Formats: sequence, C-alpha cells, structure tokens
Amino acid sequence: MNFKFLVGQTVEFTPRGGKAGLFTVIRQMPEEYQALDRKYRIQGQHGTEWSAFEFDLTGSDKSASEYPATRPTRNAATH
Repeated sequence: MNFKFLVGQTVEFTPRGGKAGLFTVIRQMPEEYQALDRKYRIQGQHGTEWSAFEFDLTGSDKSASEYPATRPTRNAATH
C-alpha cells in the first residue's frame, strides 16, 4: 500500500475540538494489522505533534498565512 502524503508535505488537518490548520508530515507510521487506514505523525506551527489517519488529512497548496496561528489547548484530544 502506498502512502498518499510524503514526509515534509504540508497537509490540512482539523484536530477534534479545534480549528483547521496547516501541518507538516514528519513521519509515515508503520502499517498496523487490521488498521482503518494509514497513519501519519504530523506537526503544527507551534511544534505540537499529532497522529492522524490519512482520511483525516487533505493535501494543501495553501500558505500558512491563510490560517491564524493558534496555540492548542491543554485538553485537546489526540487521535
């Protein structure tokens, strides 16, 4: 199975309870047995890292200036 996004690529992601923003793919995660989809490790503008399924990501050609830089809250859920 091929990954849709490459390491270093900018993607759009909406964290649960958060606003959409631009993130950078920092790692393609190993394939897991019976997983729903491929997973990635992504990093936001402030260094916050998330694990995200491929179906939650959208390729982006937008610049970071199109999104307000917001800091995540401490109780933000990761998935």
